[in-house]
Amino acid sequence: MKEVLETIPVWDGIRSDSECFICDLMKRAEEDSLRYYLGPAVMVPEIRVQINRTGFCGKHFLDLAAMNKAQPLSLVLDTYYEESKGLFRPLFEKVASSGSARKAQKNFEKLEEAILEREKGCLVCEHMEKRLDRYCSTVAALFESDSDFRTALSQSKGFCTHHTIQLVHYAPSVIKGETLAEFIRLVSALLERNLERVQKDVLWMSQKYKSENRDKSWNGCEDAHHRGTEKIVGVGRLIDVNRKK
Repeated sequence: MKEVLETIPVWDGIRSDSECFICDLMKRAEEDSLRYYLGPAVMVPEIRVQINRTGFCGKHFLDLAAMNKAQPLSLVLDTYYEESKGLFRPLFEKVASSGSARKAQKNFEKLEEAILEREKGCLVCEHMEKRLDRYCSTVAALFESDSDFRTALSQSKGFCTHHTIQLVHYAPSVIKGETLAEFIRLVSALLERNLERVQKDVLWMSQKYKSENRDKSWNGCEDAHHRGTEKIVGVGRLIDVNRKK
């Protein structure tokens, strides 16, 4: 395995009764990384070079702004803009000197390519991807080696659809043969069973607002709309689909 196993957070996650403890762990990784890039690291020259070259995806740039740490973010943005200026200036000049519409369009297409290339890559997503690698590898390794974990997983609420897929993608790098087949069958069955459970919860939530049900118990479905959404799409997921390879 490429990374050290993360057994403690994975065990804590399986005991949390969460709809998807990988979501919880990834959200924490995302928050840790956002704080890091607006903390003392912003004054480290090597880190600033990384930020200037790679930057952040659109979501994580907006997340950084939402943290309202104006001074460190303004420092980051200033040098990121300066790096971008060096890349774009020659292309702006070519567009400005274009003698015809056809030439202007062709030169602008080159500028567009440079802008899209600049948008690739995100330091927060890279950090999250490393964490995801460790968490998924740990789940698979514990499934193979620890019967107590296997039992706990089989009795859990499983994972969101997104992280179920990620787990099956990672598993073959850790386990093989019949154990791998058992793992895939289990996480698939968990997803099917728990999607059905969550759907029943959101159905009851929809019915609870009818006058004839007003005085009936919520049956633990007060947050079903949140859980129903998160079960489908996941939270703390990698969204930088243009990551540089």
